Amino acid sequence: MKTLLKSIITCASLVIFMACSGSDNHGHDHEGAHEHEHEHSEAHEHQHGESHEHSEDEHEHNKGGASNEITLSPEQAKQFGVKSIEVKKGSFHETIKVSGQIVGAQGDEYTVVASSAGMVKLRKSVAVGSHVGAGQAIASISAKNMVGGDANEQARIIYNNAKRELERLKPLYEDKIVTARDYNTALENYERAKAACSSGSGSGVATTAISGTVIALNVVDGQFVEAGEVIAKVSKNARLLLRADLPASFAAKVQNISSANFRTSSSSEMYSLSQLGGRRISAGTVAAAQPGYIPVCFEFANNGTLVSGSFAEVYLIGADRSNTIAVPVKALTEELGSFFVYVQLDDECYAKRRVEPGISDGCNIEILSGLNEGEKVVAEGAMIIKLAGNSGAIPSHSHEH
Repeated sequence: MKTLLKSIITCASLVIFMACSGSDNHGHDHEGAHEHEHEHSEAHEHQHGESHEHSEDEHEHNKGGASNEITLSPEQAKQFGVKSIEVKKGSFHETIKVSGQIVGAQGDEYTVVASSAGMVKLRKSVAVGSHVGAGQAIASISAKNMVGGDANEQARIIYNNAKRELERLKPLYEDKIVTARDYNTALENYERAKAACSSGSGSGVATTAISGTVIALNVVDGQFVEAGEVIAKVSKNARLLLRADLPASFAAKVQNISSANFRTSSSSEMYSLSQLGGRRISAGTVAAAQPGYIPVCFEFANNGTLVSGSFAEVYLIGADRSNTIAVPVKALTEELGSFFVYVQLDDECYAKRRVEPGISDGCNIEILSGLNEGEKVVAEGAMIIKLAGNSGAIPSHSHEH
């Protein structure tokens, strides 16, 4: 009995010990898990904070301008014609953009027309810009293989027949065998046929009456023309006139206009009168502009590429303006209404810079803000730099200025 009671007490003690031991382990595990979650949460927040701070640092780094830089090696710049110039303050000028027209000086042009209908064959030496002498043939005209035949050949046949008839009647008239009426009729027919075969009428050859420069060809080889149709125009002294139509509201500025730059409607090239030996002349030498406009006229050398009658976009150059920054028009690029230039930072690094443009004379443009004297700006090849920037050629280093 004592033994049984002792066994029961031992078992009860063991159960109580195990229960207490299990309770202690559960509490320890719960506290450990709680502390682990707390440490994990703190680590996550720490990492998230570092990532957020790093992202903000990168954002501030990008805002600092490093991503605005473009790389292009000196070899590539030379290959693609990229050239930079130093920005300097200097004199610019007031500019008025107007429309105008290139005209020939009165009495200095000759129009060559077709003497008969037919197919045109231009002489090999004749081209726009070539020199021709007085009496020189510009083109020949033939009606062979055309319906109705060659009028020139027919004229020659009639002329030869009239000549033979006159030669036959002349001795008979002298011997009083034929009447004076018959002889005069034969003489009249001969003179008429001779005139039809003369160099000025029906000969099939178009000639110029003056020496000068061919400034326009209105036909091409093989083209059919009617008698009297214009074939070419010849300028006597190889000089042309530019008439700029200035609105009357700018009348007070007329006296300050000294020169002009212009571009014809058929070309993208900008011409400068100073490079063409141009000079301002009296407006009375050409036809007046339309009502409400003042004709401002210039005479310049014809370089063979300009045609009388062409319309032009004209930049009239007026009074000088000092202490001005100006760059070539080609240096400027536009994006969504904003204007930019590319500043060269070193031998292979360029930066896109927003600027505020002012007036332009067609060749150069005033920069009101965005550029400083002494900086280097891309004057030729700005589009190459723009393409390089769009391709993602970003340098790994940043410039501090």
